[in-house]
Amino acid sequence: MLHYTKMFSCHEKEWLVLLHGLGGKSTLFYKQADFLSKHYNLLFIDLPGHGGSAGSDAKYYVAADVVSKITEVLESLHIARAHFLTFSLGTIIGNELMYRAKQYIQTMTLAGPVLKFNTWSSLLIKCAWTLRHFAPYMLFYKTFAYLIMPKKSHAKSRFYFVQEAAKLGRQEFVKWTYLLKNAKKPYDQHQKSDCTIPKFYLIGKEDHLFLEEAKRAAAQNPYASLQILDDCGHVCVIEKSVESNEAIHQFIQKNQLPATVQAS
Repeated sequence: MLHYTKMFSCHEKEWLVLLHGLGGKSTLFYKQADFLSKHYNLLFIDLPGHGGSAGSDAKYYVAADVVSKITEVLESLHIARAHFLTFSLGTIIGNELMYRAKQYIQTMTLAGPVLKFNTWSSLLIKCAWTLRHFAPYMLFYKTFAYLIMPKKSHAKSRFYFVQEAAKLGRQEFVKWTYLLKNAKKPYDQHQKSDCTIPKFYLIGKEDHLFLEEAKRAAAQNPYASLQILDDCGHVCVIEKSVESNEAIHQFIQKNQLPATVQAS
C-alpha cells in the first residue's frame, strides 16, 4: 500500500486528500498543512516510488494503476468521499481519478495543472524517453525545471524541484516518464465524460507552459473555475502559499456537503 500521513482532528470535518508532483513527496504541502488542517482532516499520499512509498513492480506507470493504489488507501481508511488537492504530476492523476473513481471525489483542485505539453516540452520528454537508458536522467530533469521555471524569482521552487527529484532515481524516473508521455490522455478522457465534479484550476501567471491550456479547460467546462496568481510560476503552493490556501479553502467551502465520512 502507498505510504500516507494523516492529520485527523474530528469526524465532523471533511477529508482533503493531497497528491504531490513528480520527484516530490507529500511534504511539498508544508505551507498548506497548518492552515488547511484547521478546516479539514488531511490525508497526504506519497505516489509510487516517492517519499515513503515503494516503487511498483510494473515496467512503467499507467495512470489507471496509480488511481487503484490511491483508492486502496481510501478504502483502508474508510474514506468514502473527499476533497482533493493535486499539484503538477498529481493533476494528471487527479484527471484520471475523476474519470475512473469519481464516486470518491467531492471537489478537485488542480494546482499548477499539467493538462498537455507544448512543442518544446513534448520534445524534451520524448528525448528523455528515447535516451532513458543512456543519458543521465537528472540532465533532463534540470532542463525541464528551467523550461517550466525560467525566471530568477522561480529559483527557490526550481531548487526544491531538482533537489527532490535527485531522490527519485533513474528507474522510477523512467517509469514516470512513460506516464508523462501520455499526460493528455487522462485530461481528454475526463473532458469527454459526463463528470459534474466541481473543479478548480489554480495557476501562476508565469506558469507559461500550462497557463493557456488551463484557461481553455476552465472556459470549456461549466463545472470548472480558474484563479490566476500574479507574480507566480509553476509551484504556486509554495510561491504564493497564503493566496493559494485562501483560494483553495474558499472553493471547497462553496462546494461543501454535510460530512458523511469516517476514518479508522
